[in-house]
Amino acid sequence: MLPRIWFRVAFIALANGCTNKSLAAGKEGCPVTKASDRAFVPPLPYRTMVGSGGFVVGTPALWTVIGPHSRVQDLSKLPYFRQGYDWMKDKDPRLTVVARRLDGQYPMVWNGWANNGNASVAGGGGVVFMVTGLDIPAAGCWEIAAHYVPSPDNIQALTYTVWVEP
Repeated sequence: MLPRIWFRVAFIALANGCTNKSLAAGKEGCPVTKASDRAFVPPLPYRTMVGSGGFVVGTPALWTVIGPHSRVQDLSKLPYFRQGYDWMKDKDPRLTVVARRLDGQYPMVWNGWANNGNASVAGGGGVVFMVTGLDIPAAGCWEIAAHYVPSPDNIQALTYTVWVEP
C-alpha cells in the first residue's frame, strides 16, 4: 500500500511541476512575449519611438515598448503609454508595476511610484508618457504586470514576459 501512495504523490508533484506555467526551463523555456501579426500599432508620433527590432505590446488604454527578442539588460526605466494621456491632469500617475520570476525562487519586485517622462520624436514633435523602473535582482525569465488607475472605476492592466540578461 505504501508504494502506491508514494507513486500517487510523486505523480501529482510531477504533473503539477510540468504543467505549472510559472516554471520555465531556462532561456529556451521562457514564454517571452513576442511581436505578432495582430500587435497593437500606436498612433503617430508614438510609433516612431519603437527601436530597431523592438515592438509594442498592449492596447490604446495602456502599452509599452519591448526590446528586440524580448531580451533586456536593464529595467530601471520602463515607459508606459496611453492614448490621450495628459500629464497636466495626471501629475502623479497611479501606475504600479510588479515583476515575478518564472524560472526560479525570488521574491516579487515592485514599484508603486511613477513619474512623467517626455521624448522628442522624428519630425520635431514630442510625446509624454509615464515612467517607472524595477530593480531586478537576477537574470532570468520575468513576468511584468503593470496596473494603471486613471480613475477608481477604470483600471488598465498589461502583462508581458521578458528574458533579463545578466
